[in-house]
Amino acid sequence: YSVVRESMLRLQTTNFTRRYITHGYKELTIPSLNGQFALRNHQALHIWPRGSFMMIALPNSDKTFTCTVFAPMHTENGVQGLKDITTPEEVKRYMNTHFPDVLQVMPTYVDDFLRNPTSPLVTVKVSPWNMAEKILLVGDAAHAMVPFYGQGMNSAFEDCLAFDEMLESCNGKLGDAVTKFAKEREPRGNAIASLSMNNYQEMRDHTGSTLFLLRKKLEGVLNYVFPSWWIPLYKMVTFTRIPYDEVIEREKSQAGILANSVYIATFCLSAGAS
Repeated sequence: YSVVRESMLRLQTTNFTRRYITHGYKELTIPSLNGQFALRNHQALHIWPRGSFMMIALPNSDKTFTCTVFAPMHTENGVQGLKDITTPEEVKRYMNTHFPDVLQVMPTYVDDFLRNPTSPLVTVKVSPWNMAEKILLVGDAAHAMVPFYGQGMNSAFEDCLAFDEMLESCNGKLGDAVTKFAKEREPRGNAIASLSMNNYQEMRDHTGSTLFLLRKKLEGVLNYVFPSWWIPLYKMVTFTRIPYDEVIEREKSQAGILANSVYIATFCLSAGAS
């Protein structure tokens, strides 16, 4: 809720959307167990994919895990909505139905569920990001996104770095830097918002698929053999400065190469078998 952005909406013709998705989130906790992490692998993101929703767990320095259930806010497609669960009995039924394997290390899940708020998920898009040479939006004011790539804060910091680089390339001329940065950076902000939404679908829907996991392993091998030619999507987004809109195009190309390779391999195997 940027005050500066709201002023821009009144002072010039500015396109603005704030889109809440139908899903929200609820935070729970896995406490430490005898002073140690309760889950075996504490150097990884844990995901419980359930098709249209999921729960994740991230380790903390105090050896607890913060768990987050990402699911419909209100009941849809047979899945009870987070806001529709209001009693201890409903919490127990929901968690035992969808996440029974983790409840033994979540002694406070009922109290956590009922006490912690159900929060919404939103994507913000603005165009343009600037008002002439006078005002420039960066970070969430320009491109708030759902959290499924963990890139909200990082992309805001990168905005600052990219603007500093633009200012240097404009020989310190602030007005030129503002207008050029806004034009160049806006499609990248829109791209990371789209990537974040798509990653939610991938995390909740595909990470439980054997074929998906095999593809990820194959991409890891290709990246190891051809590190500058083949870079997996997650690595491009998280560990490089490849522009987000370029990331999308590269991923489309790589996905096409993989699909064609699988088709050719299947055809050759079929031909050999016959």
